[in-house]
Amino acid sequence: MSAESHHSQDWYRVADSRPRLRGDVVVVRHLYLGRPWHVLAGRTGTKVHRLTPAAWAIAGRLDGSLRLEDLWQDLTETLGEEAPTQDEVVQLLVQLHGSDLLDNAETPLLAEALERRDRDRGMIWKKLFLNPLSVTLPLIDPDRGLAWLARRLAPLPPVLWWSAGLVLLLWAGWQLPLHWPALTARGLEGFLDLQNLALLALIYPVVKGLHELAHGLATRARGGEVHEMGLMFVAFYPIPYVEASAALAFPSKWDRAAVAAAGVMAELCIAAVAFLLWITVEPGALRTVLFNTMVISGLSTLLVNGNPLLKFDGYHVLCDVAELPNLAGRGNTWWGEMLRTRVLGTRERPRARMVATGWERLWFLFYPPAAFVYRVGISLSIALFVARSYLLPGILLAIWSLALSLVWPALKTAHKALTDGRIRAAGGRAAARAAAAALVLAGLVFVLPLPHRAVVDGVTWLPEEAVLRSPESARIGAVHRGDGQQVTQGTVLFTLDQPELPARQAMAAARLARVRADLAAARVTDRSRAAELMATLAQAEAELRDADRRLASLSVAAALPGRFALTAPDDQPGRHVERGAVLGHVLVAADPVVRLALPQDLAALLQDELAGIEIRFADDIATIHPARLLRSVPAGADQLPSAVLSLDGGGPWATLPDDGSGALRAVVRLYQVDLALIDGARPAWGMRAHVRLTFAPKPLALRVVRALREVFLNVLAV
Repeated sequence: MSAESHHSQDWYRVADSRPRLRGDVVVVRHLYLGRPWHVLAGRTGTKVHRLTPAAWAIAGRLDGSLRLEDLWQDLTETLGEEAPTQDEVVQLLVQLHGSDLLDNAETPLLAEALERRDRDRGMIWKKLFLNPLSVTLPLIDPDRGLAWLARRLAPLPPVLWWSAGLVLLLWAGWQLPLHWPALTARGLEGFLDLQNLALLALIYPVVKGLHELAHGLATRARGGEVHEMGLMFVAFYPIPYVEASAALAFPSKWDRAAVAAAGVMAELCIAAVAFLLWITVEPGALRTVLFNTMVISGLSTLLVNGNPLLKFDGYHVLCDVAELPNLAGRGNTWWGEMLRTRVLGTRERPRARMVATGWERLWFLFYPPAAFVYRVGISLSIALFVARSYLLPGILLAIWSLALSLVWPALKTAHKALTDGRIRAAGGRAAARAAAAALVLAGLVFVLPLPHRAVVDGVTWLPEEAVLRSPESARIGAVHRGDGQQVTQGTVLFTLDQPELPARQAMAAARLARVRADLAAARVTDRSRAAELMATLAQAEAELRDADRRLASLSVAAALPGRFALTAPDDQPGRHVERGAVLGHVLVAADPVVRLALPQDLAALLQDELAGIEIRFADDIATIHPARLLRSVPAGADQLPSAVLSLDGGGPWATLPDDGSGALRAVVRLYQVDLALIDGARPAWGMRAHVRLTFAPKPLALRVVRALREVFLNVLAV
């Protein structure tokens, strides 16, 4: 039988049957991009099936009066080559039975589907024992309770409830930047500690229960029935759920989208309330509960449940609002069709190909690849996050994620390709094209060298000796040179005033004189006491030396020759400065150096693979300056060379709170690298530099392997 044949080997089993839709089936007509689709649902709304126009041409005539053979013959005579194949008719019948929407058991094929339906209804408890990792357990019929609650909320129209939620989110969003440093100071460190996991286990079901309640209430408020609420056990952990499939039959796309978005809105509002309370309460147990609630109902909602790239609530909102039913499935089907016809060269009837508008094809082109990449990325990110606290479970979770995201889909695709009649009918042509495509893809991934560049931030750097810092917390008494004057090494530039230091020096000198006098007397009268006083004498001498040093340091001198530059020329005398504060700089006449702070993966490439360096300075972004590698620090550290490279200064690196030393410490290990300009340019000191590092070209596979290696090394803290 050719791939294009209208006939099916299973047709004899159903040809004489007279299938009909169940008497309680409700048919609702939807419009998607101007084309009619039909939704079939039972009275309770728990079984819903959406039909394309082509499928409805068949299902709409299933009234029990026509044999399937007569129905198919009529369609063939009417539509000719555009008529559905027998396989397509059989597949539609099985799908309708799977949704409990067909009422006929005259043939073995349909009887089997009905038997499967009845059997599944009695296997809930059996599944609980045989497959406890993923079991759905219905508990109650919440319809009457939801109807009562919907009536109590009815005085305010839904638009006002949504507006109130939006106002709450905007209020929290307005406050968020003010408290962001405090909120992210610790990050998610300790989030997976055993004690915190116990707290999460108590919070999560409550949040998800409110999430599902919002779905059910939104469905009931719009006239849909909700007859099932229970627990879904995932790895023995109970998660509440509500069966709100009745919303799929709503004629208005905005009603369907509102039901899908209700859970997301509920969780975001919970996160907003938790945040607004978190900024008002004192540190303690309540604040910990609020922080965990924010993470569960806020961060997880934005990354997972509300993200349209995953098939959860956000995906269904996108499908309804953009009028793209079953976007993921149809997108995958479209890609399969493109690969079959364009790559493997199968010859398929025009009618067998997917009918899609330009708007749909645009989404089909980009959505499936984006969803695939995001799904793999978020799965691995979660696994690596777990691995930071629990190494073995995290690694196993990563392997499981890769198996489900990459290996299993690849095996399913290969099996489908090997068993697809259209591909098998193409024979050697399809095999040759597949081999050629595989060779081209392998060449692109493993052989073709691709450009490798990285853009990082740097700063024109001064030697530490050129930075004039206050040695004490003091007031500036005098400035001995004017801004811009040339100075020599040792020139005194500042005199600081610290009244306590002269007094301490006098006290240390007096104590030393007293100890010396006592020691001289003890040497004559009591030699054992003289031995004790020797240690006291050493301590007194050290105290006087320290006092002399600190007093002398109040005269800040230039350590290098150069041009004197004040930090604040207008208000220097009398200004109070803290210890370590920058008073000014001595701008040396040496060639400028651009200092970078690089992550480990880039620093490892500098020695062997660096092919070129180009620099653009912030004050003249259009001019490119060539540079060369001057030196690199062999070991990693967390100190930033300049505030320009910190997040607060507009750079890329987050910093830790000040520990009193005045040093800028990044939250990650960095490697400092110095670059020398080749063209003789002299940018201003402290100027931000945008540096493009060009490395030797390399295949994509090698770059991916290196990136994964760096990720795992960071997780393992190597």
